[in-house]
Amino acid sequence: MDLNGIDPSNRFLIPQRDRRWPHVLSLLLMVSALVVLALGLVGWPRLRSTSIHYELIGLRAQVAELEQRQRSLMLELELERSPENLSARARALGMVPAAPAGFPAQADSEVSP
Repeated sequence: MDLNGIDPSNRFLIPQRDRRWPHVLSLLLMVSALVVLALGLVGWPRLRSTSIHYELIGLRAQVAELEQRQRSLMLELELERSPENLSARARALGMVPAAPAGFPAQADSEVSP
């Protein structure tokens, strides 16, 4: 039986298959978007906590460095306040020791400017 160029086809099935692809594609895109959103919601706080942790490590190192500097400055201050240093600097400035309390100063000891 020759039907003069009419080939058997499934032309009634093709439109049904073509109508399903947009639904499948939109479902796939929606699921992909949900997966990306879920990863973002889980990953972003984790990333932020990691960066805060690194900032904390840096700040702790800075605090340790500043505490060491404070200790060295306190040591230097105590060295400058020592009686030996104070008396040496006073002599270099021309100062004389004070008279003991209750005794009048000698008449010949005058302080000159």
